[in-house]
Amino acid sequence: MSEIRIARRYAKALFEKAQDDKALEAVVADVLNIQKACAESQDLLVFLNSPMLRKGVKKEALAKIFASCSELSKQLMMLMTDKNRESFIPAMADEFIVLYNKFKGITTAEVTSAVALSEQALQAVKKYVAQTSGANDVVLKQCIDPAVIGGMNIVFDSKIFDATISNQIIQLKKDLQIA
Repeated sequence: MSEIRIARRYAKALFEKAQDDKALEAVVADVLNIQKACAESQDLLVFLNSPMLRKGVKKEALAKIFASCSELSKQLMMLMTDKNRESFIPAMADEFIVLYNKFKGITTAEVTSAVALSEQALQAVKKYVAQTSGANDVVLKQCIDPAVIGGMNIVFDSKIFDATISNQIIQLKKDLQIA
């Protein structure tokens, strides 16, 4: 079974249990904490993926690292460790956030431009993404890439809106070759 499918199953189980227990917001905070810890610590990822360490050691360490997490989140991490699935904890956290965003009607968009966009431009991008996707809210991630000569590239919901100068040049070349 693929990593994503395994992670998605655990994430779905956690999401449904958190909804049933009316603890969704607390679990979301826990999962964001887990995501942040995994993103910031390469050592944590190596630890989770290490087959050399016993389950007991991993469970004890996870309990200490994530002591501030809710009981439900800790129980899931312990279950995943018992089932030798602790290496899927970071992927489970990502899949949980996908489920939560879908539930709340939140779309994540990534905008890439050559320079930092103004607040007004970012608000216009958010508005465009919200109208196009039908989302209640948009979480915008801004990336700066000097290779983008001008304009911007917006990626959301498996869609790409490419308004970069380089893309326009490519389109112009294609149009001239046809003519």
